[in-house]
Amino acid sequence: MAHVGSMKRDLWEEWWGYGSGTSDKHMANSSCSTSGPAFWGRHEKLFALCSMGRFQSPIDIRPETLIYDPNLTTIKFQGNAINGTLHNTVHDLTLDVNYTDTTSGQFNFSSGPFSYTYRLFNVKLHLGIFNDVGSEHTIAGKQFPIEIQLMGFNSDLYRNHSEATMSTHGLAIISVLGSIDEMFNLEFDKVLTAVKNMSYKGEKQLLKNFNMLDIIPRSEMFITYEGSLTQPSCQETVTWAIVNKPMRITKHQMASLRELNQWREGRPSLQPNNFRPPLPFNRRPVRINISPHTEAEDCAMKITKSYTVNKRMIGS
Repeated sequence: MAHVGSMKRDLWEEWWGYGSGTSDKHMANSSCSTSGPAFWGRHEKLFALCSMGRFQSPIDIRPETLIYDPNLTTIKFQGNAINGTLHNTVHDLTLDVNYTDTTSGQFNFSSGPFSYTYRLFNVKLHLGIFNDVGSEHTIAGKQFPIEIQLMGFNSDLYRNHSEATMSTHGLAIISVLGSIDEMFNLEFDKVLTAVKNMSYKGEKQLLKNFNMLDIIPRSEMFITYEGSLTQPSCQETVTWAIVNKPMRITKHQMASLRELNQWREGRPSLQPNNFRPPLPFNRRPVRINISPHTEAEDCAMKITKSYTVNKRMIGS
């Protein structure tokens, strides 16, 4: 019976998705598909938190509700280049980091909103089929074309990411939002080169000497809150830190990522609009280390390029 249950769970993990799969950007995350986000917690008990959890992610960052916390320090990074395997999971594009091999390079982050040291174990990319959608977190209701999530597990308390995922203070995720710009991120081109050779479901490519510090925008400012994984099983063990500066990405680079949306045997290889819609705050504090008195050029970005602590600073 345990074997049957395991098979059923494996099938469900393959089957869940982001909606109807239609090319209509207004429908892609609708509840018209019973595999979409609204149904994740209804068909499998292990995923019940997706429907019943009160600390779910992502959320809409509303500038007028942010709380300035002067005790939030700068996030510290240790390490740089890592090796891993880029995997087309259908649900997303994931870089599985080889963190158990010390010779392959490890990347850790601590301080800031984090009470422990977290070791990077994978990186996930969420994007849309149009440039005005794609990110999971939104700023004042507005989406960015891409969100890159750097996922770390608590290496102070837990042996690996599987153990940490189910445990208190187990995970931390640094979110990098991307904006369309004429300038581009050179290091990110390594991902695009690999993508050209992995258009279909399940295909993988090795990624070596990937410089994480070149992916994270150089900013000491961030937004933080307690939340969950944005995919099943939606465990509420995540401390989020959203960098208050976007990574630059060109239209050409975004188009290259969308080449994963190729059809084979009647199915797309990467689900279009693979982002979960924002979930309710449920009275959670969302903190910032950006003083309301900071100069606008340091903390504020126009609505498609950055986020701000002051609602009146948001431009069109």
